[in-house]
Amino acid sequence: MKFLEKHILFPKRFGIIPYFWVFSLIVLSSETLIKYKFHWILFSLLLIFLKLYRDGYVINRWLPIQITGQLLITTYLVYQYGLGTLFIYTAWEIGSLPFKKSQFYKYTALYLVFSVFCIIGDSIYNFEQYQLFGIIITMFFAIGSPFAARSLGNSYRRLYSLKQNNKRLETIIKQQERERIAKDLHDNLGQSFSLITLKAELANKLIDKNPNQARQEIKDIAAASRENLAMVRKIVSDLNQKSIAEAMIEEERNLHLVNIMQSSHNEKISVNWPIPIQTALAAIIKEASTNIIRYSQAHIATFDFDEDDENYYLSIKDDGVGYQQGQKDSFGITGMAQRLASINGTIAIESNQGIVLKTKIQKDK
Repeated sequence: MKFLEKHILFPKRFGIIPYFWVFSLIVLSSETLIKYKFHWILFSLLLIFLKLYRDGYVINRWLPIQITGQLLITTYLVYQYGLGTLFIYTAWEIGSLPFKKSQFYKYTALYLVFSVFCIIGDSIYNFEQYQLFGIIITMFFAIGSPFAARSLGNSYRRLYSLKQNNKRLETIIKQQERERIAKDLHDNLGQSFSLITLKAELANKLIDKNPNQARQEIKDIAAASRENLAMVRKIVSDLNQKSIAEAMIEEERNLHLVNIMQSSHNEKISVNWPIPIQTALAAIIKEASTNIIRYSQAHIATFDFDEDDENYYLSIKDDGVGYQQGQKDSFGITGMAQRLASINGTIAIESNQGIVLKTKIQKDK
């Protein structure tokens, strides 16, 4: 596996794009190979080009040789076999690498020296084949390819960096939440348990000497225990609260696993909705997403948020197969309705080119 990663496979950060280029290279060169009956020089040079191309996707001390080698081989193949399209592969490789500007311009200049002069020379030699319009188009693609590739590569790297930063932020937020919980437990329960321990020891000493005071200490222990139990329940209740934003992020991942796209409209207004409302709707979002994954055969799930002076609204729609008569209860509507009823909410379900769930929750007066 290490041999494959070092000499054959492309770096993972580039995704499948390099493999697409390799596949297209094989397709383009196959016709030439067949035309020249698999001439061993042509075949050998293509293999060397492919190896240099693969190794050039990693910045290393041999990169100038790898890039120059590709350009030299392509120049030879242009005049001998008409394979000028190989220049495009080197151009996109240069644009894809995370060069500083000075390095990028240096390699681009080297590429342009080879490609432009080679194209001009080949165009003069085969002018009737190219004609003026063909020469202009070829020059346009030759010059523009490194810059187009760099723009695309920068976008891909920014997206990759954003995903990495989001993962780091998630880890930091989880750690901060653990630290907050630990502090709450230490500051509240720790002090209370210390008090219970002291009172238990005092009651043990007084049980023979002063039974009445010992009974009072035991009553105090029972009261403190009840307070601690209530505190633990509150902490657990707070942990179970989930915002709409958290639910949407979690369910977007789940939907993505089965190739269903999540679309959200006007979600930003839900940020300031009361916590009990968000917790209830987060559970609805989770249940609805689970149903979409299991039953809908949909391609997209749409979540619409809205509110007016009297109500909060959430509509969840998919473009799947809908439900047949008698299937309605199998979608967990009863449980959702009971959950919403506790906060003065209602839910309705429709089947119209997919399923539509409409929830409405009254605002507190």
